[in-house]
Parts: sequence; C-alpha cells; structure tokens
Amino acid sequence: MTENKSVLADPERVDMFQSTRTWSTLTLVGEAVAAASETEQIVYVERRGDEYRWSLGTKGGAYPLLRISARFLGVDHQGIVIRFRTLSDGTAILCEDPANIDVPDRWVLLMLSGGITAASAAWRIRSSLGAAEQSG
Repeated sequence: MTENKSVLADPERVDMFQSTRTWSTLTLVGEAVAAASETEQIVYVERRGDEYRWSLGTKGGAYPLLRISARFLGVDHQGIVIRFRTLSDGTAILCEDPANIDVPDRWVLLMLSGGITAASAAWRIRSSLGAAEQSG
C-alpha cells in the first residue's frame, strides 16, 4: 500500500499565483514578486493600463518552469500542469493561452538577488514599467 504524500498548496500562494493569469493590482503583484524573490532570480512582470501580471521565469524551458512553479506553490511538480511561452531572449514564462497572448502595454524581466519586501517589489515594478497614461 502506498501512502499519499501529496500536500495541498498554500492558499496564500495560490492566490498570488492567480495573478500570473489575471490582471491584478500592483499591490498584489508586488506581494507575489516578493514571495518569489525568496527563491527565484528571474521574474517577468507586465502592465496593461493600471493593471499588472507577473510570472516566474527561467532560461531553462518548460520543465524547470514547472519545477519552480511547484516550488512556489509548495507542491510536488508531478501534481500540476502549466502552460508557458518563450520570450525572444529564451526566457520561459507562464502563459494561460500561448496561442492567444494578451499583449501588455509594457513588460520587464526583473533580476532578483535575494528576498525583497512587497513594497520594494512594487517600487521596482512601477519604476521599470512606468505609470499608466492618464486621459482627461
């Protein structure tokens, strides 16, 4: 008899991971990037208007992206499925529908070197992507 050693993902991390697929606030994406900075070195962030999304990133392709996504969620990599696309520089990022990319206004790859706070992450994101154009 085999013992099921699967562990449910941390609900807070699952909420953060949702902002890889849905346009979210800078605050939420900043929190997710800060959490990712604990173990990851490359994070992709994009902006559309005043909404943001993020992704883990790796130059290694699909399998390493799967592994780091599972690590972020705190689950076994064999228990999840991801979709991804590859940027022109070879960085693989999470992508809900690679055949139908929702093009952002701006995007950036952030290179991280250790844990940062959510406020610092939000500042780096806003500094890198600028503010949304205001009409009026």
